[in-house]
Amino acid sequence: MTYQPEPTLVELIRYNNWANAQIIAACRQLTDEQLAATAPGTYGTIRDTLRHIVHAEADYVGRMTGKRPQPSFKWDDPFTLADLAAFAERVAAALLDAVQRIPPTQMVHEEEGGLTMDYQARHLFIQAINHGIEHRTNITTILAGLGIATPEVDGWGYLFAHPDRFALKEGRL
Repeated sequence: MTYQPEPTLVELIRYNNWANAQIIAACRQLTDEQLAATAPGTYGTIRDTLRHIVHAEADYVGRMTGKRPQPSFKWDDPFTLADLAAFAERVAAALLDAVQRIPPTQMVHEEEGGLTMDYQARHLFIQAINHGIEHRTNITTILAGLGIATPEVDGWGYLFAHPDRFALKEGRL
C-alpha cells in the first residue's frame, strides 16, 4: 500500500503535537528546582511555559469548535507533569480532529470585552504551530543553560522519528 500524504496543514499539526509530547516527556525527568528554572528572554519557568503551551492550545480548539477541552486539575493549583501530559494528549487529539474536520477557511467569530472579530480558522492553526515552536524553544534554551540535553524537536527530529511518513531513504554517498 502506498502512503498518501495528508494535507500539509494536518502534518504540521501532527508535528506540533509530537514536538509538545517530546518536550513534556523530557521535562517529566526534571526536578522541581529545574522545572522552576528560567532564562532571560524566555516566557518564564519551564513549568509555567509548559502550562502556557497546553492551555493556549486548548483555547484554540475551543475558539474553533465551541468546546474547549478541560483538564482534570485547576490551572492555578499545583499539578503534576503526569497530569499535564495526560491533558496535553487530549488537547493534541482535539487539535488534530479540528484540523481534519474544520475547513481552513471556516470563519471563527469571537466576542470579548466589547470587541468582535471574525477570521479564518487557519489563523488558529498557524498560531498553534508558531506559538508551540516559540515556547518549546524557550524551554530548550533553559534546559541548555542548565547543561541538560535537549530533545530534538525540529523538523529533522520529526523526520527521523517518522521515516515512513516521509519515505525516508538513508544511505552513504
